[in-house]
Amino acid sequence: MTAKNEDVGFIKNNLFYINHLNCNRKEDVEAIKDFYVANKTGYGLQRYLQEYACVDESEGNMRTYIVRYMKTDECVGYFSLKAGLISLNETKSEIFDEDTGQEKKLREFDTVPGVELANFAVNSSFVSKYPYIKGIGQVIFVNLIIPIIREAALHVGIRVIYIFALPYDSLINAYKRYGFKRLSITAEKDLHNRLKPRYDESCKFMYQML
Repeated sequence: MTAKNEDVGFIKNNLFYINHLNCNRKEDVEAIKDFYVANKTGYGLQRYLQEYACVDESEGNMRTYIVRYMKTDECVGYFSLKAGLISLNETKSEIFDEDTGQEKKLREFDTVPGVELANFAVNSSFVSKYPYIKGIGQVIFVNLIIPIIREAALHVGIRVIYIFALPYDSLINAYKRYGFKRLSITAEKDLHNRLKPRYDESCKFMYQML
């Protein structure tokens, strides 16, 4: 399939454009069916798109975007965004509970509004077909993902972008190149105890300020 004109995608650059996932659109159904992640550590990202993305769309849990190649409309990758927050600076204290007449433990922490980059994967089939196109992930992040979040930040308070990255050095280092950081060991452990989703059991929290 070839792009008919340049008036495609609601966010684009000279290489790629994105559209919000529409599970009733033939092109998106085909993209989901054919999406492939060669590295076995990324199979969960392939499975999410093929088995869960449409459900999360219908329930409003997540918003997924299909990235396409400007020249041919081929699926380059996808990403999913969801609203959230991170919690920092936890303190523990005891206060007197007048209802029970006993001391009770109180946990308090600061919250920072953010957006979670919950899923992000490049289509291995596209990479194999166009090996001369380098840095696809970084181009998508800088040119397509960040603009969506900045636009949202004009209407809703957003201070941080965060992820729970799979615990592989190559992936952690890739996200560092995108500008993400990790907390100190102690702060990371504390945040994981408060915030880490069940499905991100082994993942590592990373963030960058918007």
